[in-house]
Amino acid sequence: MKILKVFLIIFLTIIIMVALFLGTLTALEYKPKPIELLVVENNQNNNVLKNTEMTIMTFNIGYAGLGANEDFIMDGGQNGIPENKEVVETYFSGIKDILSDHPVDFYLMQEIDVKARRSYHMNQYTGLKDHLGDSYSSQFAYNFKAPFVPFPVSLTDYIGFVHSGIATYSTYRVNESTRYQFPGAFSWPLRVANLKRGMMVSTYAIEGSDKMFHVVNLHMSAYDASGTLREQEMAFLKQYLEEQEALGNYVIVGGDFNQTFPAAKDVYPTKDGLWEAYPIENDFLPSGYRFEIDLLHPTCRLLNQPYQPDSALTQYYIIDGFIVSNNIQVLSYDGLSVGAMTLNLDFQSSDHNPVVMKFKLI
Repeated sequence: MKILKVFLIIFLTIIIMVALFLGTLTALEYKPKPIELLVVENNQNNNVLKNTEMTIMTFNIGYAGLGANEDFIMDGGQNGIPENKEVVETYFSGIKDILSDHPVDFYLMQEIDVKARRSYHMNQYTGLKDHLGDSYSSQFAYNFKAPFVPFPVSLTDYIGFVHSGIATYSTYRVNESTRYQFPGAFSWPLRVANLKRGMMVSTYAIEGSDKMFHVVNLHMSAYDASGTLREQEMAFLKQYLEEQEALGNYVIVGGDFNQTFPAAKDVYPTKDGLWEAYPIENDFLPSGYRFEIDLLHPTCRLLNQPYQPDSALTQYYIIDGFIVSNNIQVLSYDGLSVGAMTLNLDFQSSDHNPVVMKFKLI
């Protein structure tokens, strides 16, 4: 009887602790509004001009914790967070060098930590803002805000506290910046410590025009086995595109779609047992838009192992790029080819390669 009593006490204690833990996470759950106006810092003075060359980059920096030497447990690897702060600082230094080596007018950045255990409490939004300097406006929107992520189950390697999101930096005056919450969510209790994804729309006045230039920064869902979140997010994005087409506005959507673009679905076939980036439907885009991507180089690698380009288990994807409205002309970025171009940087500082594009409003 004593053994049974001790067992029951232990069992009830565990149940109470789990209930208190889940209750606390639920009470502190991040619940973004459907539409939120964002703060624009250091706004610039110059408006966008028609028939003027501009440049844009989309780059998922992987919170400076997913460079060439890293793997990640959600991708089939072993680790939950980088080994130490020095690792993150080294990758972040490399990311800043990439921005310096490839200056553009619009930076669309994803997986930017402002404070998180996984990046050793580095404020990467401020770090990039300071690095780019006074000639860039900046805006930030949360995608991930959790007091504690209890994964992986470990005393040392758990993800823990996360405040993270997407950031846009530009050399032009921002008229308004808005976060739109994507529909759909994981079921409870997974949702309380999971991402709450949205897209950031930055609008720019065009000199001499009554139309607006919309620059959309997004990071769409991954690890969505049922596809329900993807379907809802893509339907939301499609409706937005249709609305802007009807208004005659100029639109560029850039980011990490976490889906393979239609033209890229056979470039890097998914190997057995590895994560598949499901293809975007061929008929997804409404009239008046097109994809701008680079099929010559991968934009992302799977984090099932540290980067080994010659390994049979290395899996590549083309999931980063742009959607462009037809009133925007895409130009040659490198003087040789017209269209978006992936900077093939061998995933040294992130599990993503940046994608850049030169364009003008016509």
